[in-house]
Amino acid sequence: MRGVSHPATQPARIPLPELIAWQGIQLWVPRGWFLNGFNGDWREGVLTVSSPGQTHLDIKWVRTRARSDLRFHLQRFLRRLERDARRRGARFTATMDADGTHSIRFRWSGHEQAVGRIHRCPKCQCITLMQLRSASRHEPLHTLASAIFDSVRDHPDERGWVAWSLYGLTTKLPARFRLEQHAILTGQTRLVFRSGREQLIVERVARAQQLMRGWELPDWAHHWLGWHRWHSRTHWLELEGQPYLLLEGRLRWLALLSETLTSLLTLRRPAWRLHAAAWLDEKANAVFHVLHRSSRKSELLKEIIVATG
Repeated sequence: MRGVSHPATQPARIPLPELIAWQGIQLWVPRGWFLNGFNGDWREGVLTVSSPGQTHLDIKWVRTRARSDLRFHLQRFLRRLERDARRRGARFTATMDADGTHSIRFRWSGHEQAVGRIHRCPKCQCITLMQLRSASRHEPLHTLASAIFDSVRDHPDERGWVAWSLYGLTTKLPARFRLEQHAILTGQTRLVFRSGREQLIVERVARAQQLMRGWELPDWAHHWLGWHRWHSRTHWLELEGQPYLLLEGRLRWLALLSETLTSLLTLRRPAWRLHAAAWLDEKANAVFHVLHRSSRKSELLKEIIVATG
């Protein structure tokens, strides 16, 4: 995974090679674990990461400037779990222990068992509630949970960039971009971001060599990635030994007129310039595609394609 560094605090005794990153929340998990579900947005949401077995990781986050009480948040969460356990006819027990100034560790047992941690980031005040749970009573959760919880990051890096990583697609973007749309289909992951009128699209298409059989990448990009919709020219560029097909262009007249009228209403400059890149990763058997639509020339595309894989 190019362009994403491994957190220095990760315990060496437990291998955590898989990066999961969504809405500014990023963490490392064992090989074979995968993003199983998500909901919410940048401000507040939840995601679930699952193992190939019976173990699941839940992370809830809320970004707020107010210093709300961690114990109150945790008690409310545990009360909901207790009501659910009673409906299932299970006996529920829970414990809480302070873990420094900004964290509380907890355990609970009901229809499942779980260990968890609620944490407030002293830098950005984001509250994350994390728990590792399993239906198996014999699953050793504590050591693995500590390693995963310590790898969690909830704010942009020192450059102000945010990682996104799911289903074989990993990238980094400036934090000003917010997720506008997503399409996660069998064999394709597509994320659409926006910052004002500026737009970024990052996508991964699997089984690329089978889909491209009989096509060269420039023709395939024009027909299957929609590059034919714009006035453009293409050329090749090599970065770090990887050849990239680059597009430079602009919106056609009707699309440009629509963008200009919308920009007048929002008092923003129209995003009429297009810069895109497509490349084949033979090892992953996938085509990666990044599109940047903006109002001015920018080197942002090159930075993003190096961080995407």
